[in-house]
Amino acid sequence: MPEYQINEAFNVGDSVRYHAEHTPDKVATIFDDRVTTFAQVDRYSNQIANGLARLGVKQQERVGYYGKNSDYHPQIMAGVNKANAVLVPVNWRLAPPEVRYVMDDADIKVLIVSREFAGLVETLAGDLPRLETVLVMDGPYKNWGDFAAWRDAQPATDPKIKVAPRDVYVQLYTSGTTGKPKGVMIPNEAAYLGWMGVPPDPEPLKGTYKEYNPDEVALCIAPNFHLSGNGSVLGGLRMGTTVVIHPDFDVTRMVDAVLEYKVAKIFMVPAVLKILLDKAKQGADLSAIKLISYGASPIPLDMMREAVEYIGCGFLQMYGMTEIGGSATFLEPADHTLVPTEKMKSCGKPGELHEMKIVDPVTRKELPRGQPGEVALRTAAPMVGYYKNPEATAQVLDADGWYYSGDVGRMDEEGYVYIQDRLKDMIVTGGENVYSAEVESALYEHPAVKEAAVIGVPSDRWGEEVKAIVVLEPGQALTADELIMFARSHIAGYKVPKSVEFIAELPRNGTGKLMKHVLREPYWAGRERQVS
Repeated sequence: MPEYQINEAFNVGDSVRYHAEHTPDKVATIFDDRVTTFAQVDRYSNQIANGLARLGVKQQERVGYYGKNSDYHPQIMAGVNKANAVLVPVNWRLAPPEVRYVMDDADIKVLIVSREFAGLVETLAGDLPRLETVLVMDGPYKNWGDFAAWRDAQPATDPKIKVAPRDVYVQLYTSGTTGKPKGVMIPNEAAYLGWMGVPPDPEPLKGTYKEYNPDEVALCIAPNFHLSGNGSVLGGLRMGTTVVIHPDFDVTRMVDAVLEYKVAKIFMVPAVLKILLDKAKQGADLSAIKLISYGASPIPLDMMREAVEYIGCGFLQMYGMTEIGGSATFLEPADHTLVPTEKMKSCGKPGELHEMKIVDPVTRKELPRGQPGEVALRTAAPMVGYYKNPEATAQVLDADGWYYSGDVGRMDEEGYVYIQDRLKDMIVTGGENVYSAEVESALYEHPAVKEAAVIGVPSDRWGEEVKAIVVLEPGQALTADELIMFARSHIAGYKVPKSVEFIAELPRNGTGKLMKHVLREPYWAGRERQVS
């Protein structure tokens, strides 16, 4: 791996301290009518850190954040980091049983929740024995206190707690093939090395990383429980960039923000880019945008060509995963052209702080260039591991630091990487990872379902969408709409099948193993790759 030196601003708390000292009056975040400077973020994060200590939160204990994006999120992220505790953003799209599982698995001691979800937390609290304190954003709620009032009552002195590079700063949950989410422990050093993929500048925070510039305004629309949303805020805190934060995606509001604040940089998933492209075709003025970063799934070439033509900014594709703390490959703006090229089908080349190889998925021996195999990655700052799950960690992360992604791809002679398929039964729909086993488990809860197989099928809007193929118990009757409604009560909406097909028997090989590729073939026929 390339050598790097950790500088003084190598964690969230230190970044905030730096900008509070050098540009205290610079606007850090804009959220609705709340405008917050870096000096204020520094003060608020000190107060949060001191308040957590008063609540008995010890170093590396878990603090939960359950709410949509807001300007409170970066304050809490920096405050939790200054206390050397671990922030656990909870996916607000999850169904109640999934929320309870994540909160319980993470051993969350203090939870900061929005009023929108406070009622749900109230119903779950009895099943969360380690939860001691709940604070409500824009509260209070019943017997729980208001977060902002609690924050402002704490001392504003800097706690000055030493934070080590490999201490965990955030724990993000990602689903697994077993159907249970796993908590990915991301260390402080990955906050910048892993996510940005470039070495830190020798002079703290003087970097000119392409996604963030202190003289520009960025927009955060990706959810904070994703690495992309976490990173969108992190980039602003790191580089001293003003970040406009939206609670979730709304295309009209996004276009208005571009016009009002001259937004130059945005990260989005391809499904959002398609909606923005439609606005551009209708004449929306997006000329302020200089760079759109995208990831989570590839973009069809025709759509990418139209985006280059109608939006007219630079585009940067990033491929990575939570386990490596960020992006591993980058398809640069220069590779996005009006006349589509073969390179535009790739996810780019590894960043300066990443290594990549294509290996045999069984032997894990490196394969020749051009030959497809499993994508393996090594970064300067890998995850610490899966929380309380060393067995799962050992399956994907070896002693030499190589992470085995489960993605199938190939690398050409120039080093461009092409993702072609997945070893695991994962579906990427609208930027969200959905695992077949998790959806199948929910479908099996219905008494009329004998067997279920869940696959991803092409979708012009979402890249892929979830489809269920079901065998019913003898004598049972069930409609697709009834099963979809049933699933919606058990799992998050984005995991619910968009369509259901009933068949007499699932295809299996001689040993009885389900052959999902047979189910997928009719939907993916004629396509170059088995992911969209």
